[in-house]
Amino acid sequence: MPGPQDLEPGESIEQYLGNVVREARLALGRDWTQAYVAVKTFSSGTRISEIERGEDPPDRELARRLEIVLRLPPGTLVNLVRIRTERYVRDYAKLYLQRESDATAIHEFSLVVPGLLQTADYARAAMEAGLAGDPGQISAFVSRRLERQAILDRPEPPWMMTVIDEAALRRGIGGDHVMREQIEHLLTACERPQVNIQVLPMKSTPVAGSVALLTLPKGQRAAYTEGFSTGNYTEEPARVMRFQRVYDLLQQDALGVRASRELMRAIAKEHDD
Repeated sequence: MPGPQDLEPGESIEQYLGNVVREARLALGRDWTQAYVAVKTFSSGTRISEIERGEDPPDRELARRLEIVLRLPPGTLVNLVRIRTERYVRDYAKLYLQRESDATAIHEFSLVVPGLLQTADYARAAMEAGLAGDPGQISAFVSRRLERQAILDRPEPPWMMTVIDEAALRRGIGGDHVMREQIEHLLTACERPQVNIQVLPMKSTPVAGSVALLTLPKGQRAAYTEGFSTGNYTEEPARVMRFQRVYDLLQQDALGVRASRELMRAIAKEHDD
């Protein structure tokens, strides 16, 4: 674990928050190591180190626990996390995308075709439909999304288990031609040994958002949930386990791999009409 380093509280909210945590911990005495605080907050020494260095701020729940354990006034850290979240609302997925590039396994349920499996035309149409920034910037967004897909071509790519809502395949994003090519792209992706795609039938209980679970190189787990304009990333074990249960239930309701492929082929033909 990296040793402590001098932080510049004025440089960023992340570093200021990290400095507050570090100073509060050190003020409690020599026995209050990062590992000791980690045990008391149901976290890990590595996580506390990242927070103190200003690299990876806590979510609100961990911030609340840190306030209690470090005997800080209520709101000291939670308010900083809230301000940071509001300030960087357009970058809410930044940390998830960083972790995704290192993941050894990805389990995902999505209300749209997942970014790692999108064609360029589908990505563009989806972004335009969602008003994802200035139209002049969309080409750059599409390029970055396609660049992410390079992780599937690594010598040891991540294992990818994906459950896609059937409505995502029937919705005419970009028109029939775009959707037909997108579904054909999914069928081609299924031929990769590390990619598994299942379809959640329309008759299943609707879900309010998408969820992705990552397994990282050292075995850590992470979860990312996303709604219309907000997202949340967490590595807190209890929250990750909660979302794992959600994913497991969705996968149980999904069609099997073979049946999913048959349905995708049938829907692709419907987009020919």
